[in-house]
Amino acid sequence: MATDMCHYAKTEAYGEAERGETRSCPACGSEGSFGPALNWLRPPGFAHPPAVDEETSPDDQPARSYATRAKLVAGEPADEASWRPTNDRIRSYYERNYLLVSNTGPRGDGYSYCVKCGLIEPTAAVHHQTNQPHPKPYPDMRAPQCAGDRATRALVLGTDFISDVLLISIQVAPPISLRPGLLATNVALRTVAEAITTAATELLGIEAGELQAEYRPALTELGRLGLESEIYVYDTLSGGAGFARRVGDRLQEVVERALRTLEFCPSGCDRSCYRCLRSFRNRFEHDHLDRHLGASLLRYLLRGEEPVLDQQRFDIACNRIFADLTRSVIDGVQFSSQQDVELPGIGTVRAPVLAESGGARYIIGVHGPLTPDHVSDPILQEAKEFGGAVPVFLIDEIIIARNLPEASRQVRMFIG
Repeated sequence: MATDMCHYAKTEAYGEAERGETRSCPACGSEGSFGPALNWLRPPGFAHPPAVDEETSPDDQPARSYATRAKLVAGEPADEASWRPTNDRIRSYYERNYLLVSNTGPRGDGYSYCVKCGLIEPTAAVHHQTNQPHPKPYPDMRAPQCAGDRATRALVLGTDFISDVLLISIQVAPPISLRPGLLATNVALRTVAEAITTAATELLGIEAGELQAEYRPALTELGRLGLESEIYVYDTLSGGAGFARRVGDRLQEVVERALRTLEFCPSGCDRSCYRCLRSFRNRFEHDHLDRHLGASLLRYLLRGEEPVLDQQRFDIACNRIFADLTRSVIDGVQFSSQQDVELPGIGTVRAPVLAESGGARYIIGVHGPLTPDHVSDPILQEAKEFGGAVPVFLIDEIIIARNLPEASRQVRMFIG
């Protein structure tokens, strides 16, 4: 069973779960998001069907599918004293444990598998052979055809292996939030995980592919509230090679080096590039790498500095949402930018975007990705909490940057 909400996954025996079953996620606590349960198989190997000619044409476009990053199935350490503190916000725990890798097939539909002969194909395939008579996937001169009357669909392929794992717990406090499922949380934790991996491999002098990192909410009440998350660094070599343990021994140094990697890109890129964070190995996560966001989280974890949205990015976000709202031409609604609004008992508030409709006014602002419902302008924050007559709506800067139509839709919903 797995969830896309928070990257948590686990396997269970047939007697402990039913196919198609959904549950509340034990990591993030979201109701009905864990699942649906699928059959999981560890394949002994793969072979090209002898009845099918090899194809090497560049025009051949097979359905693509990729394995997940390894998921840590283990829970929290039973003994609180097992944690090694780095500071008040970072602590770590080393263990050898099982990691789970799965492949859910193209479009996440899994695979169809003939249990009689072993033929397997993507469930998303246009033409299916497994549920009808088909050639066997291995040479059989006496009976080359399989009846195709015993097939299962939506099967997940995978494997599990034991390796060295360093579990790194990071804790935040309001107004900072790492709530599971938010785009900002995924981007921040993915970026920090990649930066720690890069820093660790450089510091230990090992190949980049010998360590990887993944993240999940802490399996605690704080984790469900978005106040504690975990990044786990693991050896990619089955059985482990001791690298994760060495990272734990030098974690303070590794995290500080990761921060320098995020703060000082040689090319001065906007979010990420191949000179700081990107690589072929993490090519599927390039859209979820933002060195400035990751650096703001690490500065908080190391120095206690509250993440503040850079003024340039704030101005760009305000201009983008204002331009998009103006282009959308909502009937009866007028938008203006950087307008002063007088609020009784508060004073003059500078509205990044002001919406006026039928005598009603609405202030549209922008908050930093890690501080939802909180802005650095104390007057605007007071207006949001106590303004009353002029409602204040804050949009996540990262939503504006990556999904502008969604940001505009949220504003239209707020205005009504």
